[in-house]
Amino acid sequence: MIFFILILGIISCNKNEDNSESSKMYYTFDFNSIGMENWKSFFSDYPAGEENYYELIYEYSNLPEPLDTNLKSLKISGNNYSDDLFCAIYRKFEGLQPNKKYSVTFNVDFASNAPTNAEGVGGSPNLSIGAGGLSFAPNNTIDKLNTYRPNFESKLQSNLSNEVFKVLGTIGVSDNIFTPFVLINRNNLDSPIEITSNSDGEIWLMIATDSGFEATTTLYYKSIEISFN
Repeated sequence: MIFFILILGIISCNKNEDNSESSKMYYTFDFNSIGMENWKSFFSDYPAGEENYYELIYEYSNLPEPLDTNLKSLKISGNNYSDDLFCAIYRKFEGLQPNKKYSVTFNVDFASNAPTNAEGVGGSPNLSIGAGGLSFAPNNTIDKLNTYRPNFESKLQSNLSNEVFKVLGTIGVSDNIFTPFVLINRNNLDSPIEITSNSDGEIWLMIATDSGFEATTTLYYKSIEISFN
């Protein structure tokens, strides 16, 4: 399905480059039917070598109960002992026009069990979720405190957008502290983020949280729709 939609976008672009609607490129990822489809995880802002202690998990997983556990998703989870844990899924997109500024939208369906108004140690469990991208691969450096730091800036912990991420909303689903997992949608369809491709026509897109909540946050990404214009 992804390949077919992409081809349609490219054909439309070649037919009428002056028509902004026809020049759009669409990608649809339904993880139940296609597997992980080259989406990877990126964790940062935690001590180097402490992956097990921070309970960092990224896997192809069934949705949790009470949702339909026959459906597959991308599960990402981490226990935020550092009060600053960054968790993202990302994917490299190729074949774009070199050095071109694209307006990119995300339409994301995922499962969360975060309460909306509960107080937590260090911060609220109702984290901001953001989407955006880079013209280079996300990577970690290690600072003087032996802590991983990303090679880009995120302001999601402060619920702010910047040139890397557009805030899509939060992951909270209910006022009930003991909330079961619920499927929710977050998107920026009315507010695209501008991302410039590199000289090889590449962009690395990301969907992320940047936590101040000193406990475990777990999300299950069910589907993602992306458009480039």
